[in-house]
Amino acid sequence: MRRSLIIAMGARAIRTLTAARSHRGRYPARDQTTSFLGPEPRGKDARTWHIRDKRKLSPRLREFFLYSPALGRTVGVRVLLPGIPAEVSPVIHLFHGGGDDFRSWTDFGSAEELTLDSPYLVVMPDGGAGTYSRLAVGSKVHDWPRFHTEEIPAFLKANFSVDWAPASQLVAGLSMGGYGAMKYAAWHPDRYGSAAAFSSPLDPLSTVPAFDIIAMREGARSLSLFGDPALDRSEWLANSPYALAENLRGLDLWFSAGSGSLEGAKDRDLLESMISSQGERFSARLNSLGIRHSWFPRTSGLHNWTSWERELGAWLKTLSRRRNYASSDRRRTDRVADGGQFTFLTGHALFDIHGWRVEISRRRAQVVRFDAVSAAGFSLTGTGSFRVRTPGLFDPGRRYDISVSGPSGDNAYQQKADKKGRLTFTGRLAAAMHDPIIPGKRTAHFATLGQDEVTTVRIASAPVDAAVDGERSTADVPDPSQTESTDDPTGVYIESGRESTAADSSER
Repeated sequence: MRRSLIIAMGARAIRTLTAARSHRGRYPARDQTTSFLGPEPRGKDARTWHIRDKRKLSPRLREFFLYSPALGRTVGVRVLLPGIPAEVSPVIHLFHGGGDDFRSWTDFGSAEELTLDSPYLVVMPDGGAGTYSRLAVGSKVHDWPRFHTEEIPAFLKANFSVDWAPASQLVAGLSMGGYGAMKYAAWHPDRYGSAAAFSSPLDPLSTVPAFDIIAMREGARSLSLFGDPALDRSEWLANSPYALAENLRGLDLWFSAGSGSLEGAKDRDLLESMISSQGERFSARLNSLGIRHSWFPRTSGLHNWTSWERELGAWLKTLSRRRNYASSDRRRTDRVADGGQFTFLTGHALFDIHGWRVEISRRRAQVVRFDAVSAAGFSLTGTGSFRVRTPGLFDPGRRYDISVSGPSGDNAYQQKADKKGRLTFTGRLAAAMHDPIIPGKRTAHFATLGQDEVTTVRIASAPVDAAVDGERSTADVPDPSQTESTDDPTGVYIESGRESTAADSSER
């Protein structure tokens, strides 16, 4: 009953917002937005992103229509040039919410006026219905994260003079756009320096109906976004800023929400009230992890543009004060790139973080913990098999002692760093031989097997005399994992890589 009521309320709110924008003539349907461009590119022209049309709307505002291979169609992007020009400019990636589009921040949120005295180049890409996720719609896949985090940066690099230091890459949004901003920051903490969310759901598992509504609005089937919350829980956690909060350490975090009511009014905005309670929980989660952040629960405010315009202005003022306070040589530095230790949670089977490249072969989705990562080694929590390549942290041509310990046993061997100073490791994680090929009710008990097992890799310099000419070269000693069976029995997923996260999830 409660789920049905929330879905009905959410659907009604989205219909109301859409009708209001259509009535004003400022929110055209998707086919109306790009119909003047003609048929979508095909063949070779559809393999890479490219600008199909552009126009100048004001001295600072530009509008582009890009063909996106990640989406398989043309979408709109608006760009605000810096109010204070510079040789290179920091960037704010500003996302809209559900029921809006790439024009909304300038049409309804006064983004152009609010950024008049700021040094930021503001890019406002389309986000479709607002899932900010990879979504199957019929036979097609809308890969919004790839569009936002790969194609948009490539578009900026090709057309604008941009500062790509993490401290100069900021990501923000309202409602579902704020969810996307915080999620992208958790996915790529080495890429962004700041993240802000205005009235945003930051814990998807607590707002399943709302995410379901957004996905269906884009044309997908019910529960097709991240799957069933119970059976596919790892997918929900892998797309949850709340579950991935550890990755946000060191970023400048700012989020806010209204109370859901106005002073003197009896009516209450239940959606904003629910989001405010999520903000409280997200703040508590960050506090428990010792992560600094700015949380602003407003005593009034609804889920509307009046509130979001106010919040964007407040955030920009905060950024201005921090710029004035901090000298240019006190910008956020990234010691991790030089071999500093870090931890990373992810649900991706292939990912790059701080120069490390990790590939995990698996049959089911899982959240893995890439832990205590440094030049001395690392550990991986999860199931399946892995391949890890380090950044260029080591002396090219030098041999190193490698020890791998985990559920499959202990192995020790030597490896020589390549000419770029990198080492590459392969091995097996937990439960590799126990994962059923065809999941089903009879094999449901395999779902959590091995989820807490840890595989550890340690790296140490080999003795200088280990490779004396004329003796047996240790470089010829193969990596034990390379000599095992070529079968690829990958494992089942885990709900979380840390007990505290699992405990938090169990509260729901």
